[in-house]
Amino acid sequence: MRKVTVLALLLVTLSGGAASASPWSVTVYGGPVTYTIFTQTINGKARFNSGMLGIALDRRLAYLGWGWNLVGEAQFQQFAARDSKDFIEGSGNYSAIALGIGVEYHHFPWEKSLPTALSVFMGPSYSFNPPLAYQRIYWGSRKSLLNYLGIEFAFAIPPRRDLDAVFRIYHRSGVWGIYTNDAQEASVIGFGLRYRF
Repeated sequence: MRKVTVLALLLVTLSGGAASASPWSVTVYGGPVTYTIFTQTINGKARFNSGMLGIALDRRLAYLGWGWNLVGEAQFQQFAARDSKDFIEGSGNYSAIALGIGVEYHHFPWEKSLPTALSVFMGPSYSFNPPLAYQRIYWGSRKSLLNYLGIEFAFAIPPRRDLDAVFRIYHRSGVWGIYTNDAQEASVIGFGLRYRF
């Protein structure tokens, strides 16, 4: 009997995160875009000259314990620039897709009153006809295949438990030479809504 109880608890643990939480979610978000190199962006020297609208489909894959979930993600983004003169080549109007894997944490002390999730994703990102923001002699190129890093904070909108307000950072780069040595990057500070189903 003891072995059956342990096995049942193990199966419940591996079947997903919180019992009431839906494993699927879709997020629609958007915000300003900067092609400023990331280290300059975090130093406050970013120049936002474009916008992005994205949709992300997420699926909780496994419960890892202690409030952590393994999560898979697929994304589509549409980028639009105010002025193509900001780019050496290309218009700044292009699409991108991304596939990532990440972790989600959802056991904050205020979880019962305001369900909150922090997620971090990473994976390949492919853009169709990306612009050239820097001269080639200064680390510029038009690489389509790069890596993306996504960081998301989601807060439930009371009284609903299936709709979240989202703050999401999206960053795309060559990851210090893993994908490419070039510094062609795009960073987005976005806001949106997530629906769990």
